[in-house]
Amino acid sequence: MREFGELLRTYRIRVGLTQQQLADFAMVSVRAIRDLECGRTRSPRAETVRLLAAGLRLDDDSRATLQEAGGRPAGPVSVPPPAPSSAIVGREIESAALMDLFVDGRRLVTITGVSGVGKTRLALEVAGELHFRLGWSVAWLPASRTPAIDDNQDTVLVTDHSPDVELLASHPRLRVIVTSLAPTGSPGEHVFPLAPLADDAAVQLLVTHVRRVRPGFRQEAANHAALIGLVRELDGLPSALEFAAGWFMVYSPEHLLERLRTNPLDPTSAHLRDSLRLSLSTLDVEERDVLVRMADRGDGDNEHVARALSVRGLVRRAGPRYEVLNLVRAAVLEPVSGPHLAGGVALTWPC
Repeated sequence: MREFGELLRTYRIRVGLTQQQLADFAMVSVRAIRDLECGRTRSPRAETVRLLAAGLRLDDDSRATLQEAGGRPAGPVSVPPPAPSSAIVGREIESAALMDLFVDGRRLVTITGVSGVGKTRLALEVAGELHFRLGWSVAWLPASRTPAIDDNQDTVLVTDHSPDVELLASHPRLRVIVTSLAPTGSPGEHVFPLAPLADDAAVQLLVTHVRRVRPGFRQEAANHAALIGLVRELDGLPSALEFAAGWFMVYSPEHLLERLRTNPLDPTSAHLRDSLRLSLSTLDVEERDVLVRMADRGDGDNEHVARALSVRGLVRRAGPRYEVLNLVRAAVLEPVSGPHLAGGVALTWPC
């Protein structure tokens, strides 16, 4: 039997969460997670194991394995409503718009966007609002189970899998929020593209993360220009801002901005590279070709494809044209071993 801390760390990395993100999703302190993963705490409480399993969105088998590693019997599986503990930053308009969609009768909404833009975090926020403000039941759908739906009350189901169309047909008071890199194509789907954070909100989020490693850090006139430059180089992507904040332990904002301008992927993480390439893997051949041209030469003459890329969050409107996100351009053009297109542009996504 593997140690609980080792297994917890393996599951967390597999789903791409930082310790802070898992703490938010599971309503468990970062210190508790750190102590468990480092082996300082070896006998977690049953409630802690349950919350961690829910925050990780484990399937039945993985949940049972985690419970057994923690010295707890597997028992029946329950899926509690997700309720992140930290305040969401800069998504008030999007959160209100999603609430209105469901209140107005939409039953299936898919939040799309590039990896790291905050789709899951927004879905959790909206689910929590529907639960606490309107009294709706909330269900979270792991990979390998069908949730129990109470037809006597309004329910919102949060999932990152294409929903079973029969589920909505069978439960008239059910609504579904899907988080996805691309539209699922399900009947009745309302696609909700999630854009990166605006500059002011992105700076606020970056400073919040920086204060976890430099408690005395403040946004002030002397560093304002550098902070704005940083969030623009990082496209306002929440996950990129969180990773970059750790570098404030060794870099000033100005020095970090200089490094970012050389390669915006450099001070982030291998996980961010992999997640961006996962977004790229959803494209067909024509979409890949157009994205490469846009990243390499700014050639975005195919309006139809550019619009499809914008739904995935890989490009955005810049006046009358579309532009590729800095981090996406870096992922597309970053030299790697393997097949290359004409002109030396690397195919950095899985084929």
